Amino acid sequence: MGDGAVPKKTLVDPAIFERSATAILFVSLMLTIVLGAQLFPNLPNFDTDLSSFAPETDAEKAEARMSEHFPPESRPMFIHVVDDSGGNVLGIDNLHLQEAALQSIMNHSSSSQHYIDSVIAAPEILQYSIDESDADGSSLSDFSSWSDLLDAVLEDGTVCTDALGDDRALAAGAFIQDSLLHRDLNYDATCDYLSDPENSTADAAPSATSTLWVIMIDPNLDDTERQIRQALLRDQLDAISANSTLDYHSTSLDLVSHDINQSTVGELAMLITGAVLVVVLLLSIAFRSVRGVAFPLVGLSAALVWTYGGMAMAGIQFSILEVAVAPVVLGLGIDYSIHLQRRYNTFRAEGKTASVAWLRGFETLKVPLGLAVITTMAAFIANIVSPLPPLRIFGFALAFGVFCAFASSTLLVGALHVVMERDSEAYAKHIEWMRFGNFGNYMVGFQKMHQAKVIGVVALLTIGSVIMAAAKLETEFDLTDFLDEDMDVMQGREALYDSYDAAGWKPIYILIEPSGDADSIPDDASFLVAHQLLDNWLESTNGVVAPHSTAGNIHPVYDGPYPILFDAVEGDTNFGSSFNLNIDGELETTQEYSNGDIAAALHSLSQNQSIADPLTGETWAERVDKSIAFNDENQIQFIRMEVLIEVKTSSDSSAVLAAFRSTVDNFANSGLIDADVHVAGESVSLEAVLDGLTESQVQSTLISLAVCFTVLLALTRRIGPALIIVLPVGVAATWVVGAMALLNLNWNVMTVMVTALTIGLGIDYSIHVWRRFEAMKSKEGDVWSGLREMYASTGVALVLSAGTTVCGFSVLLMSQMPVVQEFGLVTAITVFFSLVLAMVLLPVFLILDSQSKNGTQAS
Repeated sequence: MGDGAVPKKTLVDPAIFERSATAILFVSLMLTIVLGAQLFPNLPNFDTDLSSFAPETDAEKAEARMSEHFPPESRPMFIHVVDDSGGNVLGIDNLHLQEAALQSIMNHSSSSQHYIDSVIAAPEILQYSIDESDADGSSLSDFSSWSDLLDAVLEDGTVCTDALGDDRALAAGAFIQDSLLHRDLNYDATCDYLSDPENSTADAAPSATSTLWVIMIDPNLDDTERQIRQALLRDQLDAISANSTLDYHSTSLDLVSHDINQSTVGELAMLITGAVLVVVLLLSIAFRSVRGVAFPLVGLSAALVWTYGGMAMAGIQFSILEVAVAPVVLGLGIDYSIHLQRRYNTFRAEGKTASVAWLRGFETLKVPLGLAVITTMAAFIANIVSPLPPLRIFGFALAFGVFCAFASSTLLVGALHVVMERDSEAYAKHIEWMRFGNFGNYMVGFQKMHQAKVIGVVALLTIGSVIMAAAKLETEFDLTDFLDEDMDVMQGREALYDSYDAAGWKPIYILIEPSGDADSIPDDASFLVAHQLLDNWLESTNGVVAPHSTAGNIHPVYDGPYPILFDAVEGDTNFGSSFNLNIDGELETTQEYSNGDIAAALHSLSQNQSIADPLTGETWAERVDKSIAFNDENQIQFIRMEVLIEVKTSSDSSAVLAAFRSTVDNFANSGLIDADVHVAGESVSLEAVLDGLTESQVQSTLISLAVCFTVLLALTRRIGPALIIVLPVGVAATWVVGAMALLNLNWNVMTVMVTALTIGLGIDYSIHVWRRFEAMKSKEGDVWSGLREMYASTGVALVLSAGTTVCGFSVLLMSQMPVVQEFGLVTAITVFFSLVLAMVLLPVFLILDSQSKNGTQAS
């Protein structure tokens, strides 16, 4: 920070401060105890579910209105099953092992309130085939070979090509192949056996490297219990893996959230420990005394307790973002402590008492320190306007943490010095880095020789940064960014993406509700036509899962009125006749159809407890209950259609969602359905988060810029100098985004605030350079002499200040969470660029501005 003239008066009378020091310590201690009690022994919970990040949208409001009429959305858990030796996971012996493992977890579920809702797995599908055949009453374990199994389940003379005429069977087979079996599936041996069972001697088993289980956990469980259940299920499968030749790797969104929550406390403790070690190291280098290290350390530790404890007392829900608060607060707080103690030591060496020395030191630094705190808090608190709740809380936490660090560094640390050193005599001044005359001479020489080159290089780098950022930077969000890639849940996730086409499948929902004041959705003949068109349009919609059967047919994977009725009528033509429906290529109404027949057909199916989907084991009643809600007159009140889409990245999600919305808009605007239509689901929430991140970045940057420009106008009272001072800050922000593009980093939930942070920190450096230059120019009477003095005093102080801040932010690189590491790296780069441009580019404009004024005055 910049040095100033020694003040004759202080903000507070030293005698009053000395008498109040003990009271300040007592109040600080009580405050620390009270707020610490909010954190220990019961640490706060961290919420990392995607829904906590998403802002409220119209679709979410519609979903909330319908929620009481439908069961909660299913939350699948995926089990990737492989053979240790790399053998065929579909071999009959391995299927027996899977059957035993599946039975074990189902038994555990039965004894634990049936938390497993349903299972889709190879042993279950084969067992269903056995139950539907002449071998009913047998179990999979009763068969010692695939040939025995095929002979028992299939009719004599069955061959693989017999299924070609059954579109729905082919679609189901294609779905199983894409979703449950490794891409290397080969069933030639099975077809060879079926073509000539009498003479075949080879193993008839199909072969695949791995298979996937999909376990649906009871959606009625609350988030925490569901995550715990899945974690226990993972532990059970890990124990089975340890005693089997098969490995069971578990992954799911709930496990991702669980592992983030479980690792958060340890992550926070590690980052705090690393930050404290950096603080101790920097304080030791700066002061080389026990008190010089201990007092600021006590103050900063108290600031952390005040920050986290205050948030807990206010009932604020913590998210994973709050792990980054501690290193940032310590990184900025150590800067305040070092500068205050440097000035304190200077006045103590002059014979001043502890209270006088501390207050005079603060008086010399109150303007630069105040500006630093105001602009930094403005950069953080600008995120209060973010539409994303966790980002608002994170911005508030950082701003509150900076305030606590400033309060503890000025009041608590000062009171410690006064109380502990009240009776001690003044001591000789330590050797400190107060002035580097050679540094000033070198920088002035550089400025005289290279002003034009500096402007040219800066211009080229700025243009390059803009081009790179525009070409490469994207906004992304994924909860897995908070997990180490070496964690088991991440390894399982990668294995899924590598092995199955269905790994990127996610549900999205089409919500339909009555228009205006109507209490039901009309189900006239055009209603069925609209849904038949939607069925066709979904086939060709980019990103909608539509497995291709061996016959080349395509069927989108979704459930709703049309596929439910199609399956029901196709399976029982008498059912269709009862409700004036038939199939002639497509499901259609007969001439006898009247309004209400579709609602009546669906309501009839809602009472049917027979199996509707052999793959999932769902009954007709369960299928209808998930998609249709009826009013008291058994008319259709709400429809919720679940459609599977394939997305793996944020970019995929945006493109697929745009295509999906277009299809749904065509459906809603077809004029064939009289209802309000919405799109909801995880992908929609993700889009809302991505839009919110972009909005947050723009708003926080503008707010931070407005605050800083207001500060500059208050200081300079002229627009020209204010623009000169703010120019390097804008260039620094541009360089930061260019560096992000160069390092292949993207905007995420934490890095979106770096532009505002660059302005908040960078303007502080620019103000110090400008103030010191103006003061020294007036004193020396020459711009170059003034510049030399600025570099020798304030310049060195700023280098030390930036160094401590960079060290504090760099602690975030120790994190196991990639998104936190990126935030630490980008913020460190932010500080570095802000310092370089304040020290190199700003003096160029200050010199040119001064010479221009002198030339004007001379003329």
